[in-house]
Amino acid sequence: MDPVIAPPPKGTALALIDAAIALFGTKGFAATSTREIAERAETNVASISYHFGGKDGLRRACAEEFVRRMHEILGPPVALEHLSPTEAETLLKNLLHVMTVRVLTESSNALMVNFVIREITEKSETIDIFYNSLIAVAHKRLSMLWSIATGARADSPETALRAFSVIGQVVYFRLGSEIVLRRMGWAELGREQAEDIYRVLQRNLDALLDQARRAAP
Repeated sequence: MDPVIAPPPKGTALALIDAAIALFGTKGFAATSTREIAERAETNVASISYHFGGKDGLRRACAEEFVRRMHEILGPPVALEHLSPTEAETLLKNLLHVMTVRVLTESSNALMVNFVIREITEKSETIDIFYNSLIAVAHKRLSMLWSIATGARADSPETALRAFSVIGQVVYFRLGSEIVLRRMGWAELGREQAEDIYRVLQRNLDALLDQARRAAP
């Protein structure tokens, strides 16, 4: 069953979430005060309790907003039962393309990735939100597409790791963006640079797909 995604927040609630994502991602949850969050959101401290019940509730709302935005990037689920291998491969490449371009070029996504990585590192309770509402769902979809495209079993450990590798490549370029920019001599990570990265990732995906097809029973 697909997760129920909350509607996007608006107004003061959205401002508080954006401020908290930025601060939690750079300073960590414990080191960030509610006053700092309120000041960044240009509102008062009481609004955190009003909208979220407190700092912990705001933290959960940040995680839920990350999930919502990632589902927006991934797009609505597609019926997979009758896809041909070629159609499944095309969907895989389309997903990889939209993830690469949007995750790498949209500044809000950079802040969200920082937030999620810190939450995972700190073993926060929000990991359950990330996993149950996003990772498990997206990973299952990628695994099914991989299986249809290659003939490999969808539930095999090999397929699971292949699906993680597709996601991991994009995450690396987001986390390592400053190093990539310096090494490549790029002034920014814009659409042109994201397309260059995607072309490399697509060739990597082609090679992995070919390898998996040869190994499939």
